[in-house]
Amino acid sequence: MNSLFQHEETDAVLLVDASNAFNSLNRAAALHNIRIVCPAVATFAINTYRASARLFVTGGKELFSAEGTTQGDPLAMCLYALSLQPLISRLQAVSQAKQCWFADDATGCGSIQNIKVWWDELTVAGPDLGYNPNAGKCWLVTKPEKEETARSIFEETAINIATEGRKHLGAALGSRSYLEQYVNGKVEEWVEQVTKLAEFALPQSQACYAAFTYGLKHRWTYFLRTLPDLEDLLAPLERAIADVLKPSITGHYCTQEERELLALPVRMGGMGLTNPSQEAASEYVAYANISGPLAQRIKSQVHEPPDETEIHAVQREMCLVKNRYLKEKLDQVKGSVSGKTLRAVDLATQKGASSWLTVFPIRDMNFDLNKSEFRDAVKLRYDWDVPDMPSVCVCGDHFNVDHAMICKRGGFVIQRYNELRDLQAEMLRMVCNGVETEPVLQDITGEELNRGANTAPDARLDIVARGFWERQRSAFFDVRICHPNADSYRDMDLNQIYRQHETEKKRQYASRVLQVEQATFTPLVFSTTGGMAAECKRYHSRLAELLATKKGESYATTMSWIRARVSFALLRSALLCLRGSRAKRRIHLELMDIDFDIERGHANIR
Repeated sequence: MNSLFQHEETDAVLLVDASNAFNSLNRAAALHNIRIVCPAVATFAINTYRASARLFVTGGKELFSAEGTTQGDPLAMCLYALSLQPLISRLQAVSQAKQCWFADDATGCGSIQNIKVWWDELTVAGPDLGYNPNAGKCWLVTKPEKEETARSIFEETAINIATEGRKHLGAALGSRSYLEQYVNGKVEEWVEQVTKLAEFALPQSQACYAAFTYGLKHRWTYFLRTLPDLEDLLAPLERAIADVLKPSITGHYCTQEERELLALPVRMGGMGLTNPSQEAASEYVAYANISGPLAQRIKSQVHEPPDETEIHAVQREMCLVKNRYLKEKLDQVKGSVSGKTLRAVDLATQKGASSWLTVFPIRDMNFDLNKSEFRDAVKLRYDWDVPDMPSVCVCGDHFNVDHAMICKRGGFVIQRYNELRDLQAEMLRMVCNGVETEPVLQDITGEELNRGANTAPDARLDIVARGFWERQRSAFFDVRICHPNADSYRDMDLNQIYRQHETEKKRQYASRVLQVEQATFTPLVFSTTGGMAAECKRYHSRLAELLATKKGESYATTMSWIRARVSFALLRSALLCLRGSRAKRRIHLELMDIDFDIERGHANIR
């Protein structure tokens, strides 16, 4: 409609509002028209709306709804659109004005004379179908030089006339000055909402992060896709996000390079805290192309919808364009950050490493983190400085994040290992038989094993399950968790680290399991940052297939659930290693066996 309004042959645009449109629909006329316009849904519509709907009111009263569509009915929009199709065709036949309909909102544009003919016909033919235009709420947006003509022609109506512009389907239609005024008003509202959310983020960081990424930021998505040249207008909103909301959520004041990083999608190492000013241009171009085939048919007043193949082709192309743009942004960010942050970004882009950021903080599913845990998790993700840590560990070494992940004092490393082992065993029990943790391997009785193999008589692996890779055949698994930022791995590529641990596990156990147990062996190598090695990825892929088949769920849904569970298990273990107390345990008095009479006599207790 903006494009049609800017055309030199267009004098004005009429925005029509109908009174109680969905409830006023002539049901008898609608069912008759649907038989002709769309026989495919006629039988269902007749069976649904032939009789009056019974509406039960508080107090035991009952009303009968004989007109309009039923609120909440999935067929309501379809029924309403089909019932008005004859009206739309009639208006097109009697007037040269171009029209666009969205639900009960009608828009007509063209010359003043053509719009008046279109309006007169609408007021005559509309009420017969239950469409009653409310002139007092209708607006005629004209070009300044056509205002006097419009007022003289529409003098006898109650239609409002404006030259600057009006709100139209949630966007703005009219002059650039009106667009800026309208968007500035919206930006003020959004800035206030972002600032308010930042206040809640202080005690509820994770919940507010989810509220922003899954809710608040989509308030302006529609504007980015429908209105051009918004970069400068959205600058106050970006400042509120960068300077107020982000520090409240993360507890960290970022540099400009770090701000660019956090604006990237989670899968690319960011946090999805998007920059609306930077998104505006690309979003507008992308969705102008996607909606282009449909918009062209509206301009041409062609009733046939565009070919779905054409639409899907454009969507795929725009998706590729967006991915290329994001990859270029990621490369720019990697080129501007320090080596320490670059390593953190590479770790954060590993499959499954970011799953804890993409789920809702649901307490019943143990996906919720308190404010300190969430902020610590963010700092661990980007290897930022973590506040309030001791300078020296109880073991005597210098204490920092990397030492916390590998220090064996306090038993946190063992707890991390047990947590992940037990989680894998629990998921295997859902699809396999004979699942056991810490199974003892059979003794070696003459078998020749490779050098470096574990030949101990009491050797154990972490998990055994029957029927995982092959029917009725046992599969052994051994879990290992490595810290890729340890000093010994600083100069190694991530894939090299994973391969080193997989090779070491296979050298110790693969030949013994194959020859003695006649089973399969799979090393499950994870990193403290949430990544996993190649064989571990294949294991989870097979586990997702089995679970999806058994539960009747899709593979993608099942894999996402597995990654979320593993991600939170590793994250909570890392937070425990970071903040858990490694001080020596005090000897607690045994109170259960105390003789109170003896204690009273010895201590003179009165």
